[in-house]
Order: sequence, then structure tokens, then C-alpha cells
Amino acid sequence: MANKKMNLSKTGKELLENAINSLDLDRPLVIKIALAKGLAYNGEFEFNTDSTPKWPIPEGIIKNNEYLMFKHIIINNLQKTIEDQEVSTYMLHYLEKGLRVIDSVIKEKNSLEDSRFVIL
Repeated sequence: MANKKMNLSKTGKELLENAINSLDLDRPLVIKIALAKGLAYNGEFEFNTDSTPKWPIPEGIIKNNEYLMFKHIIINNLQKTIEDQEVSTYMLHYLEKGLRVIDSVIKEKNSLEDSRFVIL
């Protein structure tokens, strides 16, 4: 099992690029971190995902045990069962949310702090 193709908003793509540069990590790892941050963030976070053009996230970035783990965390957060085809929709929502959380944390850090430690 692996993620299906997802379309990240233009704003999400810009935030992803900023996170990649700030954290000095590979794109797939930053996507997984952002998804985890989005799932872990309990507060409400208003954001719009309608910005275009959309940027495609290829299939298979999150696969096997990682996919199952994220799927079950999503189900646990929602407190309901979801169909397999809905998993990618929820993953994209939490990914967009996580990118915004990471962006706000990076912007709030002082100049002496390492971004990789701050997002923990």
C-alpha cells in the first residue's frame, strides 16, 4: 500500500520549498514530517488550499508500514472508519496543515536556533 497521487496547493508548494531549505532535508522526508506535524497539531488552523497551479505529489512517497501508520492515525483522529480512496484526501489535508504549522514555527524561531530542533 502507498499514497495515491495528491495535488498540493501553490501555497503549500511554496511552504514545502521553504521547509526543505530551512531544514536542509530531502523532499520526501519533509513531506512525511509535515504530515506528522499536521496530525499532531490539535488546534484549529484556517487555511485555503484553492491556490493554483497545483503541484502533484507522486504516488508511493509514503508506502508500506509508514502508509499504514499514517492511515491508522488519521482514523484515530477522525474517530470514524474511512474508505481507502478517502485516505489520500485526508493525508493531503493534514499535509497542508502540517506545512503551515512548520512554517509558523520556523518564522517564530530566533536566529540562533536550528530549525531542525525547533520543529520537534
